[in-house]
Amino acid sequence: MLIELSVRNLAIFEDVRVSFAPGLNVVTGETGAGKSILVEAIRLALGEKADPVAVRSGEPEAEVNALFDLSAREDLREAWEEAGFPWEEELVLRRVIPAEGRSRAYFNGRTVAQSALADLAPLLMEMVGQHSVPLLLSRSAAMSAIDDFSGTAVQAQEARRRYRRVCVLRRLADEATARGAGARGRIETLDFQINELSRAALASGEEEDLASAHSVIRNATRIQAALRDAEGALSSSEHSAAAAISFAAAKLREASAVDPRLGELAERLRSTQSEAQDLAREVIHRAGKVAVDAERREQIEERLTEIRRLKRKYGKEVPELIAHLEEIRNERAGLDSAMDGERLAREALAAEEEGCVAAAAVLSRERQAGAKKMASAVEKELSQVALPGAKFRADLVSREPAAESLSASGFDEAELLFCANPGQELRPLSQTASGGELSRVMLALRNASSRGRSGRSMVFDEIDNGIGGRVAERVGARLKGLAGSAQVICVTHLPQVAAFADRHLLVCKSIGRGSVTTSVKPLAKQDRIMELARMISGTEVTGEARAHAKELIERAAGG
Repeated sequence: MLIELSVRNLAIFEDVRVSFAPGLNVVTGETGAGKSILVEAIRLALGEKADPVAVRSGEPEAEVNALFDLSAREDLREAWEEAGFPWEEELVLRRVIPAEGRSRAYFNGRTVAQSALADLAPLLMEMVGQHSVPLLLSRSAAMSAIDDFSGTAVQAQEARRRYRRVCVLRRLADEATARGAGARGRIETLDFQINELSRAALASGEEEDLASAHSVIRNATRIQAALRDAEGALSSSEHSAAAAISFAAAKLREASAVDPRLGELAERLRSTQSEAQDLAREVIHRAGKVAVDAERREQIEERLTEIRRLKRKYGKEVPELIAHLEEIRNERAGLDSAMDGERLAREALAAEEEGCVAAAAVLSRERQAGAKKMASAVEKELSQVALPGAKFRADLVSREPAAESLSASGFDEAELLFCANPGQELRPLSQTASGGELSRVMLALRNASSRGRSGRSMVFDEIDNGIGGRVAERVGARLKGLAGSAQVICVTHLPQVAAFADRHLLVCKSIGRGSVTTSVKPLAKQDRIMELARMISGTEVTGEARAHAKELIERAAGG
């Protein structure tokens, strides 16, 4: 509910503070006094675009502050939090419009974009008038009207919340799928590498051992020949070392018979002869073990080729390849969790979509039932506001109940159809209603569905265009009825409407010191009678006009 509006240096408003009350707040005043500026100030506070031309002449900037009591509007909490604003039961909206440059907007002292205020404005106050046509006639507004009438506003809010959750889960599932797609490609690569390196069964030092064995096999013939030659030189040839040593030993023994001191040399030579014989036997043994094994050579060459191929492919030595195999095995295990994440994300999305589809289907059925009853209820209200032959229909189109058909409004799209006169074709309200008719249609619509609008605030401008007399009185009565469940602010020039006010605000213009200023003051009972009398008779208030004004007020009060 709007509690207070303060306006400084806006057009002819120099410094004005207006207090509003629950129920029906009526704003009256002479033509040009500034009633429209008061409405414009509310619009500016709610985030409408500002025109620097509206700044009071000679002043650097204009400022508008609007104080709201939201203690009865718990339904706004989710929208506030979604927009990033902390929930508080008191709200101050402030707009500063410089004579030059861009305007500034504040939300409880926090600087915000003008567009952010404009997005939240329809939740705070509903502006009904010619300037509000695009918003009032939007499909979302039509859906809100059906929900209000059908009593499905809470379900609709829950459907929007669930759809937002579905959108979040869809995004998360898509991200998980993208990660999963990358993981799948990586898994294919890793699985190939793991299989390749596992089959290779590399071991540290293996390459060196194989290279050595290959060298032996490849040179087996040369080795055998060399060993045979060595054995011959040591033992078996005619001029072998063994024969020479044996001859030398015999000569030393012959000499030692004459000179015993040479016996030591003979003994040493005998030991050398024994060592040469041992060497010869070892060479023969070794030569026997050297074999020209073509099959083994082929096996070794194949293994070396595989090891060297893997080294080239991965750019790593054998110890590094062994470590790399362990690393990619660990990475592969981690990618399994990414695949599990995709599965879990898809499962969570499917569960939420299923619940959202079920809730939206129930909501759609209740809306369809409400929309069918809505026409007669609104037409009954229209007959009370000087549109007795008018026709109205809430057109609701529902999509197939499936996850791909979900939207913020469930499965439904709505449009309000209207014709002012009998025999005319029903057409979208945006194409048929004039400014005054639109205000009265909205009044009828809100009265028909007032059960869903408790605690809300509405501003009616131009509602009395083209009406008067008893019709105006009926419009006033319907405004009064609506004000039983919502705060209503109505700008009017008709005394029949003003008579129903719970709070009557008079906009007065005064000229002095070469400038024009405006004030807004609440009227007590006697002042109200005088103001209604002025509205009845014009500048010169007659006793008859005063009596008529008093009668209007008493009749409006049920007296």
